[in-house]
Amino acid sequence: MKRIAIIGAGMAGLTVGIQLNDFAIVELFEKSRRVSGRMSTRYANNYQFDHGTQDFTVRDQAFKKFLAPYMKTGILKEWKPKLMLIEKGYVAKTKNWTEKHYVPSPKMNELCVAMAKGINVQLNTEIIRIEKKEQGWLLYTKDKQEFGPYEWVINTTPAPQAEKLLPDSFSGHQYFKKCKMFGCYTLMLALSAPWKWEWEAAIVRNSLISWMTLNSNKPDRSNEQTLIVQTDNEWSENHIDEAKSNIQHIILEELNSLLSYDFSDSQYLTTHRWRYSDIKQAAGVDYHLDHEQQLGACGDWFIKGRIEAAFLSGYKLANSMKKKLC
Repeated sequence: MKRIAIIGAGMAGLTVGIQLNDFAIVELFEKSRRVSGRMSTRYANNYQFDHGTQDFTVRDQAFKKFLAPYMKTGILKEWKPKLMLIEKGYVAKTKNWTEKHYVPSPKMNELCVAMAKGINVQLNTEIIRIEKKEQGWLLYTKDKQEFGPYEWVINTTPAPQAEKLLPDSFSGHQYFKKCKMFGCYTLMLALSAPWKWEWEAAIVRNSLISWMTLNSNKPDRSNEQTLIVQTDNEWSENHIDEAKSNIQHIILEELNSLLSYDFSDSQYLTTHRWRYSDIKQAAGVDYHLDHEQQLGACGDWFIKGRIEAAFLSGYKLANSMKKKLC
């Protein structure tokens, strides 16, 4: 069987791994301590924070079919928060979603953890260089570990990272140039007083804050009350390299102003920077395979900044590769 290396163990990478696991020897490489990418959960003391992706929708039939077993076992559940639209200078309005929104249970990374079962995943392993040798592709880490050889290498990291890692000979570099990505900051708070607002999730406009969630309201979360605050993409991109301590102060001041409440005495307070959080301009295709170099790239950035897009990009790439592996 052919050996395939997949770089990145988020939704796209795990999807490729699952689809190809019966057709090749598949190995995934993930730089973080856990699988999941932006479907992440932060742990601190007794608190949990879904500090990346907040939820997702299911529109495509292939995605719906793939998720059906996870819905049946309860790993995936519909989320029905009390939702409001908050805008500076206006009275807050109740808002209803027009389609179902889902979250993994009991934490956001649970779906990816379940997907990774039965797949060979190397965690805490950041691939910084790949090189083609006579025997195939070799992968190298920062501490000079070597993996390989592999017949194929599939990169599922964000476009700017993939562009640096894949060689100039890769035929898909045009898509890296076309794609534009946004950053985002997530403020995480463990509340020191009972929640007193009627909403459980809020879309925010006319503010550097774009989204707020009472994270502990999601299905099967702990009873410890936690709040997630995420910033506007345009604002974030304009402040992406500022010191996080300064950013945290700015976001907290804006939150205090929006809700007319001082959150400074929260029991836990921290900020995470997502350098590549959302898609400003997608690549415009579903994925790219370079059959001559035996390299591939996929991810949500090819299509749209959604979990479903990450799945579809990986799913379609894998189905195309199956024809070559059979």
